[in-house]
Amino acid sequence: MRTINYILLTAIALSFSSCMQQLKEKKEAAGTIPQKAYEYMTTARLTVSESKRLIAKGIAANKDVKDRLENGIVIITLGTTNTYLAEELAGLSAPRGSFVTGRIFPSSKEDFARGMKRQSEIVLMKGKPADISYADALARMNAKDIVFKGANMVNYAKRQAAVCVGAPDGGTVAKLRKYTDEGKGRWIVPVGLEKETTQDLFEIQKITNGDIQRGKGTVRLNVTQGNIYTEIEAMKEFADVDVHVTAKGGVDGAEGGVSLLICGTKAEVEKAENIVKQLQGEPAFIESVSDSKN
Repeated sequence: MRTINYILLTAIALSFSSCMQQLKEKKEAAGTIPQKAYEYMTTARLTVSESKRLIAKGIAANKDVKDRLENGIVIITLGTTNTYLAEELAGLSAPRGSFVTGRIFPSSKEDFARGMKRQSEIVLMKGKPADISYADALARMNAKDIVFKGANMVNYAKRQAAVCVGAPDGGTVAKLRKYTDEGKGRWIVPVGLEKETTQDLFEIQKITNGDIQRGKGTVRLNVTQGNIYTEIEAMKEFADVDVHVTAKGGVDGAEGGVSLLICGTKAEVEKAENIVKQLQGEPAFIESVSDSKN
């Protein structure tokens, strides 16, 4: 009888432990944030362009990126956020809009970069521009080398990013994944939290990539996970802080922007505040395009 009772109690204990573990995993999957006792906090409100500049500056300060700039290959593909990155890492001075490929703009407007000569991807070998093609650069990468390609959506809680793909061959991202998926180089996704969604991007990918009739301009998606780099990662390059999103959007230039709660010791939070001050007043991307045309 004692043996039976012992077996029953053990089974109940194991079942309870399993349930608690499942509950813990569900909470983690839902993005539960551990509560901490902070000394100080402040809010940084960033416009879209300020966010892009922050991401670019954060990447430029990252130790792995610095190593590749000194010892290896860094590839910067075309994109709006990558324009800022190319300015920081490679001194790009081409007209804004020329270092962009697919563009999302209001249906009521004309393409802002129409007629511009498009730039090629930038390849840096030991920090110097290399006169080789994007395809050749990808083929030369080793496991530590880095290729930057932005995204059109991000699910931060699941660390997912999705790239819109219009080219029949899968475009820029399909070319890089032939290598990075095999560990021959690292794909890092610079992407702003303006593009955040709660959707599971792999589930949306199944819909968009289905073999069904589609209207003009309806793109497919290419989804990745675990390699995103947002304003949150960028802020942590400069200060030992925790960063949380507290608001999205706003008015008077804050449309599409993000409000970040920065928490930590007063000294570390002040470091983050100093970085934010350096970003303030960054002109909107489209204003920069207009300036470059004048």
